[in-house]
Amino acid sequence: MQHFPRNLALVALVAIAGTAGAQAAEQGRGPEVGTRVRIFAPELRTDRYVGRIKSIDAAVMVIDTGEVRTILGMDTGPVLVDQFRRVTIRLSTIEALEVSGGRTVGGALTRGAVFGALVGAVIFGLGNLPEVNPDANDFMRGVPIGLAIGALGGAVVGYGIGGERWVPASVPR
Repeated sequence: MQHFPRNLALVALVAIAGTAGAQAAEQGRGPEVGTRVRIFAPELRTDRYVGRIKSIDAAVMVIDTGEVRTILGMDTGPVLVDQFRRVTIRLSTIEALEVSGGRTVGGALTRGAVFGALVGAVIFGLGNLPEVNPDANDFMRGVPIGLAIGALGGAVVGYGIGGERWVPASVPR
């Protein structure tokens, strides 16, 4: 039984090393045609380009930035004219390149729950105030139920909105 903590530490070390190795392998791979990418090229634009790679060669990468995503049943942007949606970027100008790791909901769900809880607490607290002689105790009686309902509602909205996980990748040169 004395070896249990040492064995547990060994298992944790192997798990951490395996995760680091998987991230290093993912970081080392280059993007391919059809991959969704986020590119930082400060010589061309201060914000990042986000799109799907249409073609790539030794000198340039062409990405389609007009992909429309649906969030909560609504389109997130307009469909652009082909002339403006395809962007050609010289590989020498790219400082950082990230590949989409898929949809994620963790951060958006947490932010939604926290924001919803605060809004719910304020609304239910104010709704619990009487018209005559209100005080802090009246407000505080509505806060707990507002926190719970707001957090639940905010978490549902955050889950629906979601986000995208970005994994660093090597720039093909």
